[in-house]
Amino acid sequence: MLEKAQSKLFAPQAQALSHEGIRMEFIESYNSISENDLQNVEEKIGYQLPTKYKLFLLKHNGGRPVLNGVRHEGQHFDYVGHFYAICGETYHDDLLRQIKEHKDMIPEGYLPIGESPGGDVFCISLKKSTLGALFHWDHEEANYDGEPWEYNMTNLSPSLTKFLEELCVGE
Repeated sequence: MLEKAQSKLFAPQAQALSHEGIRMEFIESYNSISENDLQNVEEKIGYQLPTKYKLFLLKHNGGRPVLNGVRHEGQHFDYVGHFYAICGETYHDDLLRQIKEHKDMIPEGYLPIGESPGGDVFCISLKKSTLGALFHWDHEEANYDGEPWEYNMTNLSPSLTKFLEELCVGE
């Protein structure tokens, strides 16, 4: 199973993550993971995770960004509560658990990777036309009575890297 995360403890100190020159700090991250852990997840979900997201997990494995404000079209939009981690399905923040929990709510072609404090979900697009783009799934506008729809999906950024670079002090 998980090689280093058997204890399932948070890394208590703030950890820095650098994306193309942008220094970001995260708190409450889970223990480091290996490429074998990523392969195990990919086998369980039946597809490959996006490369940039795998690098993010290997470098950081979930947590809360210190700069957590999300802007869209120049206005405050939401906050990032936390990013999911590979930490064991008994934990709420676990990536596999969240993929399963959102299976019939989030439209096919979107990978849940984190959530806002209010329960909305941040997703990476796996669709060819928007591959790698970061979307926001609004739980209050979701279609709980039928097939998931894209009406409640907002395209926030063309990539995970760009999304992380644009996080700001919450308003």
